[in-house]
Amino acid sequence: MEEARTCYEREHVQLNSQDLDQEQNVHVDPVQLNTQNVQVVIAREDYSSVITGNTYKGKNKNIATDVNILLFFGYEGNIPVYKTKSDSDGNFRIDDLPPGFYCIAAQYSEYPVKKQFIKLLPGQTLHQTIVF
Repeated sequence: MEEARTCYEREHVQLNSQDLDQEQNVHVDPVQLNTQNVQVVIAREDYSSVITGNTYKGKNKNIATDVNILLFFGYEGNIPVYKTKSDSDGNFRIDDLPPGFYCIAAQYSEYPVKKQFIKLLPGQTLHQTIVF
C-alpha cells in the first residue's frame, strides 16, 4: 500500500533589528557608463569610375574627330569638372571619376550641343556613344 504524503507549508518571517538602525545613503542620480569597442576596417580598393565613348555624325555614323567633350558634376553644373577631345578614331576616355551623377556634353562644329545624363557606380566603366 502506498502511504499518503501530506505537504505542510509554513510562513517564516525573520526580523533583523541590526538592519533597522543603520543609515543608508541612496544616490538619486545614478550615472551609467556604457563602453563599446568597435573596430572599423577599411579595405583600400579603387572605387573610381571610367567613362569611355565614341563620337559619330549623321545616320551613317561617320566618325566625328576633335569633338569637345565636357563633363559636369550633377544635372545643373555650370563649370566642367573634366575637358577632353575625341581622337582621330572618334574615341574618348575619362578616368578616375568618383561615383555619382554627371552630365556629359559634346560640342562639334556647327551641330547643336548634345547632352546626356549618366550615373556612375563605384568601380564602373561606362561606355557612352554620342551621335550628332
